[in-house]
Amino acid sequence: MITISDTLVEEIKTARRWLHRHPEISYEEYQTTEFIVSTLTSWNIEFHRFNSLKTGGWADVGESDKNILGFRADIDGLPITENAKHPIRSKHEGVMHACGHDYHTVIGLGLIRYFSKHPDNLNGKLRVIFQPAEETTPDGASYVCKEPIFKCMSGIFAVHVDPELKIGQFSIINGQSCASSTLIKLTFNGPGGHTSRPHKTVDLIRVTAQYIVQLQGYLKSIIDSRNDFTLVFGNIHGGSYHNVIPSKISLDGTLRNFDNNVLKKLLEEIRIFSQHFETIYGLKISVDFPNSTPAVVNDSEMFEQFINFSRFSGYGSDIVIPEKPSMGADDFAHYLNNVPGLYFRIGAEGSGSSHSNEFILNENLIKPATEFIINYVLSYFNKYSSKT
Repeated sequence: MITISDTLVEEIKTARRWLHRHPEISYEEYQTTEFIVSTLTSWNIEFHRFNSLKTGGWADVGESDKNILGFRADIDGLPITENAKHPIRSKHEGVMHACGHDYHTVIGLGLIRYFSKHPDNLNGKLRVIFQPAEETTPDGASYVCKEPIFKCMSGIFAVHVDPELKIGQFSIINGQSCASSTLIKLTFNGPGGHTSRPHKTVDLIRVTAQYIVQLQGYLKSIIDSRNDFTLVFGNIHGGSYHNVIPSKISLDGTLRNFDNNVLKKLLEEIRIFSQHFETIYGLKISVDFPNSTPAVVNDSEMFEQFINFSRFSGYGSDIVIPEKPSMGADDFAHYLNNVPGLYFRIGAEGSGSSHSNEFILNENLIKPATEFIINYVLSYFNKYSSKT
């Protein structure tokens, strides 16, 4: 089993601390990208910029073009002001790495650093994709997937730090791993009027409230109850005065589920329901799904190979298989339309909730996580070579 030197661990930690102090929000990761470029340049590694994005890019290590394994590392932060008491704190006021993407980025750098110094160990080519804008809509992955980087790629994987797992633990599930997430934007338009005469117009606030309640019941009546989904509205705006019935109300929400075929059905039925609702209540409803991230579905063959690697390499007791997938979403799902993939979580033993200003992780996760992933990559290529 491969272990990494203390020198490499410190190199990765130093990079992580710089990234944590200099977070940038989605599509604005300019300093982050330049830091990655300068780091790779100092190691004599070529960095390739994306054609369709101003930030992020990718780098290869290994000589063979016959088999490429991809690793996605998301690089963006969040618009959150970090707790001032944190020992390593963001210098960019109002922006924070509150989801661990600084760790994902340096794990990608660590993989490149190790394999560039030990190229003979790599029986294939590892492509590390430094992806911007995982945290926003439209998501960065949908742009990256338009890039010409998937030829000869047999598989791709991504990781996510998990503060609820102990350091040295890894969590993975076969099949559906993360839920889909679809942004739903609805606009209700009516004639408006005086609150003393709702019978002469469309009482738009009352009707919108009816829509919210009835839509849930409608969808549950036509979707197999074994296919879980959640539809939650988090934003509603309409009206400006107490005695004026508004002529416009906007409503935004999120739809999540685990089956991408069921997702298509749900979106279709939301449009159908809205058309019927328009006719019944005499208003106009605009329905838009500006961003839809599919569910992350782990490839069964890659999952089995991962489990076999873990067992035969002495990691078996460190693998946690959850009973249910996460309702959280990740735009890594888009990559899986191009190539089979695997998504797993790494123990980070942290505190505070993800996406909060209290979020903090244990930096000691770097060594066991990087070593595990290095050995997984080697195992992946060895298995591929034995098949060919």
